[in-house]
Amino acid sequence: MKKQEVLFVAFGSLGDVYPLLAIAKKMSSRIPTTLLANEYFRSYAEDIGVDFYPIGSTEDQLRARESADLSGETREGRKERYENVIGKSYKAAYSYISEKVQQGIKFLVVTHGNLSPAVLACEAFDIPIIYTHYAPSQIPANYEDAILCASFYSDRSPWWIRHVTIPMQFMKLRFSFEVKDQLNAHRKELGLAPVASSWDHFIQKFSFRREKAIVPKMNVPAEIVLTPQWFSEPFDNRSGKYTFVGFPFIEEIEGEQETFVDSFIRAHGKPIVFTPGTAVEDVEALIEEMIPICRKLGSPGIFCAKHGRTAFDKLTKVNDVALLYLEHAKFSHLLPQSRCLIHHGGIGTLAQALRAGIPQIVRPRMYDQPANGVRVMMFGLGGSVFPEDFFADRVADILLHIEGSQQHQEMIAYYSNLVRNENGVENACELITSFLNKELNKNAESTEGCPAY
Repeated sequence: MKKQEVLFVAFGSLGDVYPLLAIAKKMSSRIPTTLLANEYFRSYAEDIGVDFYPIGSTEDQLRARESADLSGETREGRKERYENVIGKSYKAAYSYISEKVQQGIKFLVVTHGNLSPAVLACEAFDIPIIYTHYAPSQIPANYEDAILCASFYSDRSPWWIRHVTIPMQFMKLRFSFEVKDQLNAHRKELGLAPVASSWDHFIQKFSFRREKAIVPKMNVPAEIVLTPQWFSEPFDNRSGKYTFVGFPFIEEIEGEQETFVDSFIRAHGKPIVFTPGTAVEDVEALIEEMIPICRKLGSPGIFCAKHGRTAFDKLTKVNDVALLYLEHAKFSHLLPQSRCLIHHGGIGTLAQALRAGIPQIVRPRMYDQPANGVRVMMFGLGGSVFPEDFFADRVADILLHIEGSQQHQEMIAYYSNLVRNENGVENACELITSFLNKELNKNAESTEGCPAY
């Protein structure tokens, strides 16, 4: 019988890698497991005992960090980040998977996103691939989420925003394929036929001379959404295609830093925690509002950012607001002792505040962040303020309103309890294991009467 393995293929920021890392750690006790990711993330895998294989250089990962010169808010920025984070990894992932195939190893790939570095190899060798989706807005064809988000934020906008701009954005989301040319260049390098956008396929229906572009055939036995189902509402899942398993929290190791944090909190009281996310380098705009917000609310502040030390050191300190900088914080330890979390709207950070049972205020910019901010407001978990409106007075008013509202407090407590009583990592592992067991049974049946086996 062929040996079985599971390959977890991750890309993006640390917040994108953590969920697969958490699931890979749990799965490694059941079956041989390897994480394929950029070299930048090697230490994170090795620290928790997960086998690791690099498919990109640290230099490429660092070039893709969010900054004023390379922003995910621009088309050029997104295309360049795609090339550094994903495009340059296709060949390495393909070579690794091809070698596994030649060795006769039977395996499953678990990854996030249909542009993952693993998809070309999975297509070429017909390898089963389980897609994970981190947030409702990242689910393919979940156009309801785009409409919900746009409508929520534009409630007071002029009529043309609601009836012209939003529908046009919806059509663009439905038909565009921003990195099609880049992807096809990598497909050509690996001997695969080009693919087309949804718009190209639509046009081809009316073209008889044009060569038809292919639709890649993928073996996708399951798609996992790494949130609770209630958090993804409204979402049409009547097809049953998606399985909701809950938020995947990684087990964090206690360290000396927790003692330092505890001492700060004992001396100054419950802090307001600020974090711009793990991939953001341009943090000045957030940190400039830190002291005014803390002063208005009478609380100390903790700024947590991997790339935020320089900006924090430039901040003019004051005697009436206690401040602390942390390159990395164990949120499961810090947040339950905190007053509020102010963050970028990343789904993992959002989930940490929700589990801790504290209010959160989202300052969204791009990707899934605005839609996540909508859900924070929709479920009564906190507020959401775009950067152009993010000022101390407004932020303070939002938090004071939440703290003074019994309804908000009850909703935060209710949903926090739901999250604490689910195990997203275990649920995901059970789903993956179930598929592997079916494959084992299928192999046993097909080889039972084969004398050469």
